[in-house]
Amino acid sequence: MKSEEQQKDLLPVQKENLHLKQSIAALRDQLEQMEIAREEAVQNTLHSVQSEIAQLKTTIAAMRDELEKTCYEKDCVLQQETAIAIDKSKQLHDTIATLRRELEEREVRYQENLQVLKRKHHDEINQLHQTINVLRENLEEKKKKP
Repeated sequence: MKSEEQQKDLLPVQKENLHLKQSIAALRDQLEQMEIAREEAVQNTLHSVQSEIAQLKTTIAAMRDELEKTCYEKDCVLQQETAIAIDKSKQLHDTIATLRRELEEREVRYQENLQVLKRKHHDEINQLHQTINVLRENLEEKKKKP
């Protein structure tokens, strides 16, 4: 009888043991499902982050290209403006040099004309003096002739 009683006493323990094993198996399944869900979430997050990183890299590359293009265009514009400024400066220097030469030539011509005028004036004065002298001599001769 003891064995029947022992078996009766064991039956609830066995049931409880079975129940605990089933609970452990259910918890293990649930834990595995949670682990799988966590892994999927990690993979999804990782995929999302990698996708975002790829988009950011593409955006950065596009922005870098745009920046380089803008810098190149600015450099080109700056070089053009510098060339234009240098050209204008050269034209102004050339114009100044031309005007200076022309002014110097005019000054030389003016001085030459002034010399010619002075010479003519001097010659005219000499002629007038000669004429005066001739007239004076003529007048004196006429005065001597009564």
